[in-house]
Parts: sequence; structure tokens; C-alpha cells
Amino acid sequence: MTRPVEFGSNRASGRTRPRRALVVLPLVLGLCAVSLTACSKESVTPATSPVAYVALGATVANPGSTVAVVNTKSAAQGRPITTGTLPSGLALVPAAKELLVVDKADNELVVVSTASGKVTHRISVGLEPVAVAATADGTLALVANFGDNTVTPVNLSDFTTSAPVAVGRQPSALAITPNGSQALVASYQDGTLTPIALPALTAGPAVPVGGEPTAVWISSDGTTALVADFQANAITPVVLPALTSGPAVPIGANPTGIAAAVGASTAWVSAGQGVTPLTVATRQPGTAISVGAPAEAVAVARDGHVWVGTADGTLVEIDPTTSKVVRKITLAGLPSAIVIAPASG
Repeated sequence: MTRPVEFGSNRASGRTRPRRALVVLPLVLGLCAVSLTACSKESVTPATSPVAYVALGATVANPGSTVAVVNTKSAAQGRPITTGTLPSGLALVPAAKELLVVDKADNELVVVSTASGKVTHRISVGLEPVAVAATADGTLALVANFGDNTVTPVNLSDFTTSAPVAVGRQPSALAITPNGSQALVASYQDGTLTPIALPALTAGPAVPVGGEPTAVWISSDGTTALVADFQANAITPVVLPALTSGPAVPIGANPTGIAAAVGASTAWVSAGQGVTPLTVATRQPGTAISVGAPAEAVAVARDGHVWVGTADGTLVEIDPTTSKVVRKITLAGLPSAIVIAPASG
């Protein structure tokens, strides 16, 4: 999902992928192991350097409960943020002052101060929340509830909820247009995209977008949405505001996320064991870049570097100018979502 700071996968982003539970892999993950730099005992915040926040939906033997905090310049990891069981979706509010986390097993939206790394609010939402997005003005968050087919609106000024909005079956991802006039909700079981008018919070007729959608991304100009079709191994483009679906674009095995830098002409799709660039205007995919393991989540930093969370518990940085992997950072769990906060200092 859209985020005014950096665009990343709202998987969901989304949003553990509904079709498969996070796989417990036979590898040993250190408590704060990093391939380049040891875990910092100090807090890592966006004050001086960009920070990647990575929801860890599982560990080697148990459901996850933390969000990893990684300095994207030094690769140092700060104290993980304990939010609750099965953190599945992330979003940043404007200026990256607050991180929003949905905990699927706890049915909560958790608000974290990026300055302190501490939880400030817990809000009960619907059943099995898997995705969250915030409006560009920072006044409203929407939470997709996979388990009860609704979206919960949350007022970010006082952290109160409004009546849930009924959408399709098993909503798995959502995004909000840059002007805040509409949200788009992908429903995994129905294969549809449901528009929600904002601030009215009224749902419109759903449109088909292929089988098992797992991620939604909206361009910075608000004219194009891209929907990841997990079942058909494709991306479905949708023209906005008409909500007209275009021909599906083959993209690789089981796409899980879509991300792009603000204003960029290229979106990046996590699929199979890599990421694939997709030119938004022409719908033309480029050559996939391997990350060595199933790609579960993707985000793009302000400098254009692509960050991928993989199913072997690794955060991978890619330089899009060379199409090469820059480094791999070992995490203390299996990633389900990524967002990147730019440096605020």
C-alpha cells in the first residue's frame, strides 16, 4: 500500500499471503544477527538515516510478534518493536512520525512512535486484520479484516473506530489514492477490487481483477492501480477513476507485493524468487532480479533502492541502476511486510 512517505507493499502490502501460512524453515536465526553488522543495543530511528521497518510474521518455531528496525545506511538493527502476535501489515503516517502495524492474531491496529520505538496505542479492529493504509493528510487509517470481510476505519486524531465497511470475501490488501478521495480493497477469495469513497466511507460496486489478489498499488498521479494476481502469476492494471481493468500482465510465479518510489515511472513486483520491474505507463515488465529465496514483501526507498523480504528470513537490498544485490541482512524472523521511513533530520 499508498503511503505518502515511501510506497511499499501493503500485503499486504500485504498482509501475510492468505493462501499460504508463513512457512517455518529449518534454519537458525540469531536473535539479532545481521550479515554485515551486529545488532545495536541502541534505538534506531529515522532521525538521521532512513529506516526499514519489517514485520516478522513468524520465527523458526513460533508465530512472530515483532517488527525489525534496520538502518538502511549502516545495516545496523536496533531494538525490535514488540507489537503482538502475527504482525501482517504496515503503514507510515505523514512525516513518518508513527508506524501503523496490524496484528492478525490479536485483531488489533498498533500505533508505534518512530521517535521512541514504543507502542503508544492499541485499537481493536475486525477479525484477522492483514493490511493497513493511511491517508496522505494523516487523519484516517483503513484496516482490511481478512476474517470478517470488512474494512475498519480508524480516526488517527483520537484513535477511535467507525462502523466497519463491508467489502468482498477475504480482503487481503488495500491502498488509498494520493488525494485521499478513494480506497481500493482487493478481496482474495472473490478476485475483486472494491472502491470505498472517502470520507463518506461508502463502498461501490466491485470490479474483477483476476484470481486471488494479494497486493494493490496506486500511482502517484492517481490514474493507475496495479493489482497482484497470485493465482494467475500476473499483474492486473486498473485505470482510475473509471475502475476499468486492463489485460493482465504476466509477471512471474505468485506475485506477493508491489512498490515504487514516489513519482517513479517503474513499479517493482515481488514474485517467485526475485523482483521484476514494471513500466507503469506501458505495462511492460523487465528482467527479474533474483534474491535467492521466495520474495514475500517489497518496498522502495526514496533513493530508489529496492528492499525485499524473503522466506529465508533475509532483507535484501537491490540497486536498480545495476540490477544487482547490494547486501543481505539476516533478520530474526520471516518477513511479511516492509515500509521505509526516510531520514527526518
